[in-house]
Amino acid sequence: MKKGKKATGSSRKSKKPVQKRRTRALIPLISKKENNKELVGQACLGSDEVIVLLVVDTEAMPGQFGFAASDIGHGNGLMREVKMMVEQKGKECNDLMEWGDTETKVVHLIQLRGIDKVVLLKQDNQFFKKLVKSIGAQTKASVELVKVVEEEQA
Repeated sequence: MKKGKKATGSSRKSKKPVQKRRTRALIPLISKKENNKELVGQACLGSDEVIVLLVVDTEAMPGQFGFAASDIGHGNGLMREVKMMVEQKGKECNDLMEWGDTETKVVHLIQLRGIDKVVLLKQDNQFFKKLVKSIGAQTKASVELVKVVEEEQA
């Protein structure tokens, strides 16, 4: 190369801005009580984006775990409420409604969207325990449990 000429083309290293990986949290609506300040706060902590998932499970046992087809109206209302709470914390929030098996849909969404953490309200039933076990076995996402303190009724 001649003196005074600058390197051109492939001999120059381009400096691309390094993009920070976005962190994502998932709030699956399975207890019907996810409109909880502690749960939403935990999901927002350290996350760039929060995804709220409503799974309409035709096999769900009404009132116990997940949302049956008859609960769609209640599920939509809860999903909007949780989304509003997340957005009030200044976080990006997306909501999804899926049909099918709750456990399968949660695990697949974690895998497809690169979810970093799943925030759940602690429950004491076999479906919940199986879901937590499946998430741990099939994904790299961490599971964070929030215990709800039941308020005493006067």
